[in-house]
Amino acid sequence: MSTILVVDDEQHIADGLRFNLEADGNETVVAATGERALQLVLEERQVFDLLVLDVMLPGKDGFQVAGELRANGQYLPILMLTARGRPED
Repeated sequence: MSTILVVDDEQHIADGLRFNLEADGNETVVAATGERALQLVLEERQVFDLLVLDVMLPGKDGFQVAGELRANGQYLPILMLTARGRPED
């Protein structure tokens, strides 16, 4: 069983991800902001096997969160989610 952190500010998306991940036997923690995700990993030292991270978040966006995690030596796998559809995104 893996422990997965889902970071998405849209509750229905976070709930859907949690439902499907837990149906596959994973433990899932949900955070609605990048700041909360950083708090869980960097301050509370919770250990996750995977981070599912929305790009467009209020406050710190997904790119900032990923950058701060890497800058602090946290190299957990990150799956980025986005609704952006332009090639430059």
